[in-house]
Amino acid sequence: MSVHVIIGEDDCLVSEAAKKVCVGTVEVIDSVSSTNADQQLADIRRADAAFSTPPFLEPEKTTWWKNVHFLPGGRAAEEVKKALEKFAEKISSSAATMPEGQNFIISGPHLLKTSVFSKKISAVAQISLFASGKPWELRRMAVARAEEYAKESGLQFSPGTAEKFISVVGIDTRSILSEIAKMREYLGPNAKVISSDDIDEITSPGARNDPEIWSVTDAIGERNASVALSAIKKFELETGFAVFMSGVIEKFFRQLIDVKTNGTAGMNPFVARKNEGFLKNWSLMELRVARARFLALREKVVSGTEAGGALVVTELLRAIRKRSPQ
Repeated sequence: MSVHVIIGEDDCLVSEAAKKVCVGTVEVIDSVSSTNADQQLADIRRADAAFSTPPFLEPEKTTWWKNVHFLPGGRAAEEVKKALEKFAEKISSSAATMPEGQNFIISGPHLLKTSVFSKKISAVAQISLFASGKPWELRRMAVARAEEYAKESGLQFSPGTAEKFISVVGIDTRSILSEIAKMREYLGPNAKVISSDDIDEITSPGARNDPEIWSVTDAIGERNASVALSAIKKFELETGFAVFMSGVIEKFFRQLIDVKTNGTAGMNPFVARKNEGFLKNWSLMELRVARARFLALREKVVSGTEAGGALVVTELLRAIRKRSPQ
């Protein structure tokens, strides 16, 4: 069995690290809404049961206990601390005897290294700590991540351009990933190097303030339901998925409406060309109706609903499949 503890305040960075060690069937226990001792103790019991349950139908299984904000270093009642320590003791003593092909991941924003929980679980767990730091440290780490993500996409920055890329995009991990994906698509499959000119033409300034998921929005613009659903699945495990995704989709429809009515003057050339292509697939009325429905949906999921993710998918399919004469 493999045990991983992943700690950091950048939710996207933590999620990316967790996804890299997920194998087989993935069971997610999300503690983001567990705000009192009873809920937190119930989550610990669920995690304990999942840890003790081997894979059945498949040879590999991952349990991902995410958003555990009540680990030592965060706020937690005494009985929760004791239950965590007891669970850490069980993991420490049992991990070596658990079946191969079984992964157990714990992720959260904080962990006190000197705590009993940390000392016990560190004996068997691989601990990844994405700590906050001074601005220049965060920037240096963001540059390293950009270079890593570019390499994973088959690209590399020309000398000095990774620093320029981060100065434009910012240090938000989700934005870095989004802009690298956009760069890969724009440059084409044969390109190997990202130049300074590429950054000037393609990269969206300040993307970290309102990140776009290009794989999703491109599929929406093309009215390709199967590709859109496949793209959305990549983000379903992220915290606040329904709120985030409904906001991204509403913003995309709003942008298309603006281009449809006002043109592309002043817009990033790459974005302008893509949007003009998308507009061939949508009437202005369809865009306005879709945007209004996603505005209403966003208000609903922000207020809290367990079915938020399903509602986003249902509403998206309604918008994409409902085609009127152009």
